[in-house]
Amino acid sequence: MMCCPKRFLVAFMGFFGLLLVVGFRSVFAMVMVNVVNVKNRSFNTSDSIVKNCIAETTCGLSLNWTVQSTLYFNTAFFFGELFTQIPGGLLATRFSPVKVCGLSIFSSSILLIILPTCIQNSQYALVMVIRLLQGLVEGPAYSSINGVISAWSLKSEKSRMVTLTYAGSSLSSAVAFIVSGALSCRVCWNAPLYFYGCLGIIWSTLLMCTVKDSPSNNTHLSTSERLLFDSERAKTKKPSSQTVKGIPWKNILTSVPVSAIFVACFTRNWMISLVRTVVPQYMEDLFDLSIFEIGLLSSLSAICMALVTVTGGVLIDKLIKSGFVSTTVGRKIAQCSGYGIEGVCIFCLGYIQNIDAAMVMLCVGVGASGLAVSGFKSNSLDLSSTYVSIVTGITRMGITGATISTLLVSLLRSRLEVSFITTWREVFMVAGCLHIAGVIYYGIFASGEKQPWADGVQESNILDVINQPSDTDYKKFKNDNENDNFVEKLASYDST
Repeated sequence: MMCCPKRFLVAFMGFFGLLLVVGFRSVFAMVMVNVVNVKNRSFNTSDSIVKNCIAETTCGLSLNWTVQSTLYFNTAFFFGELFTQIPGGLLATRFSPVKVCGLSIFSSSILLIILPTCIQNSQYALVMVIRLLQGLVEGPAYSSINGVISAWSLKSEKSRMVTLTYAGSSLSSAVAFIVSGALSCRVCWNAPLYFYGCLGIIWSTLLMCTVKDSPSNNTHLSTSERLLFDSERAKTKKPSSQTVKGIPWKNILTSVPVSAIFVACFTRNWMISLVRTVVPQYMEDLFDLSIFEIGLLSSLSAICMALVTVTGGVLIDKLIKSGFVSTTVGRKIAQCSGYGIEGVCIFCLGYIQNIDAAMVMLCVGVGASGLAVSGFKSNSLDLSSTYVSIVTGITRMGITGATISTLLVSLLRSRLEVSFITTWREVFMVAGCLHIAGVIYYGIFASGEKQPWADGVQESNILDVINQPSDTDYKKFKNDNENDNFVEKLASYDST
C-alpha cells in the first residue's frame, strides 16, 4: 500500500499552519469591519443575502470606535512582528525549529481567544497591546518554518516544497474571509476569533508531537525516501550553539543577493498587508457591501493566488531541473512576472469605481503574485541551507513595509476633506509603484546560487590550517566544513 512521502506530509503541515496563522490577520480585520461599521452601514433592502444575514445573526456588536483607530491595530501587529524576525531565526538555528514554530503559533492562538472579551468591553488600549503581542510571538514562525522545510527538501524539489507550504499563506485570506463572513453573519460577531484560536492550538500541538526537525531524526522514514535524502538532500548543520557561533553575520548582512530578497520582502509586505487587512475596508467604503459579501468577494483573489502558487512551483522546479534555465534565472522569472503583473493591476485599481472591474483587477493581480512564491520565498533556501532561518529572519525585516503601509492608510483615510475615492487611489498608486520598483531591483541583483558564506566557514580556521599544513589537517578541515570554495580561499591566503 502506497503512502505519502514524509517530506510532503511535513509540507502539508506547514500548509495548514500558514493557512491558520496568516488567516489570523484577515479574521481580525473582518471582525473590525463588522463591529465598527454595523450602525453606519446603509443596506439595500432588496438584497436578500444581506437581509438574511441580519435576521439570522444570533448576536452582534456595535462599537463607537472609528475606522481609522481600528486600522492602527494592524500597524501595531506588524510593528511587533518586526522585532522578532532575527531573534526567531536565531532560536530556530540554536534550538528546534519545529518547537519554535509550534510555540509561536500556540501563543498567538491563545491571544486570539482572549481578544473577544477585550473588544466587547471596548478596551481599546488592551486590544492594541494584544495585537502588539501577537506580532511579537508570531515573528519567529516564518523563519523557523523555513528551517524545517529546508531540512526536509530535496535539491530538485525546493520550489515545490516551498510553494506547497506557502500555498497555505496564499489561500489563508480566502478561507478566512469566507469563514469570518459566514460565522459573523450566522453565528456571532466573535465566533471567527474563537474558531481560529482553537484550530491554532490544535495544529501547533500536532506539529510539535508529530514532526521532527530533520529526516535523520525520523525513525519512520521509508528506505526509498531515506536513500533519496542521503543522495539529494542539501547538506546542513544541526541546530546547536556551535552553529550559532559560526554565523557569518558580516557576509550575510553585506550580501547583495540577500538585499534583493529583503527588498522583495519589503514591497511584498507593503502589498500583502493591503490585500489581507485593508481591502475589506476598501470594499465597504466604496461599494457599501455586507460583511458576508465582503468575505465572499475578498476570497476570490486569494483563491486565484493559491492556485498559481502551487502550479508555479511545479513549473519552476521543472524548468530548473531540466537545465533549461539556471536557478537564478528561474527565481527571477517567477518573481518579476508575478509581482510585475500585480504591481500594474494594483496601480490601475486606483482608477476603478466599478465592483466587477475591481474584482477582475484584484483576481488577475493578486493571482499572478502566487508565481513569485517560487521567487524570493524559495530564494533563501538557495543561498544557504544551514543558515536559512537566519537569512529568512533578516529578510523578513521587510515586514516594515506592512507597518508603514497600514499606518499610511490610517493617516490618509483620516482626512475628512478628501473623498474615499481619492484616498484609495493614492493608496493603490503608491503600492503599485513600489511593487514595480522592487521587481526591478530583484531582477538585477538576485541570485539562486549557494553563497561562499553558506556553511559559516571562518577565516581564522583557514589560517589555523595554514599554520599546520599537513595532509591530514587539510583533508579533515575540508571534510568538516564541506565548503566548495575551500581550495580557492586557501590559494588566496597562500598568495599573500
